[in-house]
Amino acid sequence: MTTKALAHAIKRKKPTVIRENGTPRYVVLDWDTYRTWEEMREDLEDHIRFEIAMRESKGKKRYTLAEVKE
Repeated sequence: MTTKALAHAIKRKKPTVIRENGTPRYVVLDWDTYRTWEEMREDLEDHIRFEIAMRESKGKKRYTLAEVKE
């Protein structure tokens, strides 16, 4: 990777793919975009865990938050 390619990637406002010998090797993106993607990934993982828990608890007794607090 050359300094020129990295400098060009930093100036862009959207993710930039840096290639080595024509093969995608790295992605450069700004911090705000990275954090947004991370939050979306975490939300998706939480949603998947919730869906699995709901599916596995089918037919089992469920408690309301008020019942749990008691």
